[in-house]
Amino acid sequence: MKNRVDFIDWLKAVGMFLIVLGHYFGEPFDQFTQPIYPKQLGVAFFVFVMGWGLASETRPQWQVVYNRLFPMYFWGVVIAIFISLIFMLTKGHPAITNYLPFIGGINVLGNFFPSNPTTWYIGTYLHIILLWALVMRKVNVTLPLILLVLFCEIAIRSIFIEFERLFTGYMLVSNWITVFMLGMYMHQQKDNHNNLKALLIMVLWALLLFTWASLLNPLNITQTFPFRLPVEHSTLISSLVVSVAISTVYLSNTLLAVKFFSGIPANPVVRFFSRNTIFIFIGHMPLYDVAEPIALIFVESGWGKRAIIVFIMYVGLAVVSELLHKAVNIDKLKKHLWLRLN
Repeated sequence: MKNRVDFIDWLKAVGMFLIVLGHYFGEPFDQFTQPIYPKQLGVAFFVFVMGWGLASETRPQWQVVYNRLFPMYFWGVVIAIFISLIFMLTKGHPAITNYLPFIGGINVLGNFFPSNPTTWYIGTYLHIILLWALVMRKVNVTLPLILLVLFCEIAIRSIFIEFERLFTGYMLVSNWITVFMLGMYMHQQKDNHNNLKALLIMVLWALLLFTWASLLNPLNITQTFPFRLPVEHSTLISSLVVSVAISTVYLSNTLLAVKFFSGIPANPVVRFFSRNTIFIFIGHMPLYDVAEPIALIFVESGWGKRAIIVFIMYVGLAVVSELLHKAVNIDKLKKHLWLRLN
């Protein structure tokens, strides 16, 4: 049993909060991470955590792949079926695109998200794990290798931006590979609780965010999704510049988050949200139609309504997830199926 590492719990809990917050409170904070959206930093945190964890694995590779995929697929399929039932009753179709991530992750080839937008990540998650199992497991990740991969990442992403296939460029492994390799490279990173150091990093991080916003706010950047493009974007050079900026935001913020949270002890609340991130991630978008009527009971519109929805989606779904895990022993099911497969 590995010793629990506080900064990993922090990255998962905060990353999930950024994702939920970003879906309902986007506008005021978009300026700090352009040309991406703040919620995408949450995904970057999770990808880093994957790299950090997989780099330390000593178990057989396919057992690791199975252990990683089982809970994601279990809850993903359960929620997809639930959504299909709701859609059949209300819209007359089963929201079939929600099942694409479970078919080899083929959803990443389409220039669109599934009906439940957050499930795009399941396909990417599968591809990252397979990349590790088939290629990266025995690779010695060095800084020169990371720089080489970063160059390739920027080039590949810029091509997808140039040909206006933004969703595909966002979902492919090539958009996340450098953050993943950074996690592998830093797999020996441990907690180093130091309040003063954490405070200094927090100040540095805040300066970076405000400086970045000050530099890019004067530019005429649109609200295109999932990458924000300049209004006058029309050349390959422009696509390259945008791609460089995207990688810069991913890497700088992820690295500062790791260093900051390494200095802060995690508490039971952080660990509670950390262990329930899968269910929150998959469920928080399709359940909006449930959360909005509840919010309307208290506030009709505005930030108050959004805050209540965020609370329901983050805290409420974490509680539901905890209760479901107590009712359904996922680990027991996972072990039983693994024995049957072997």
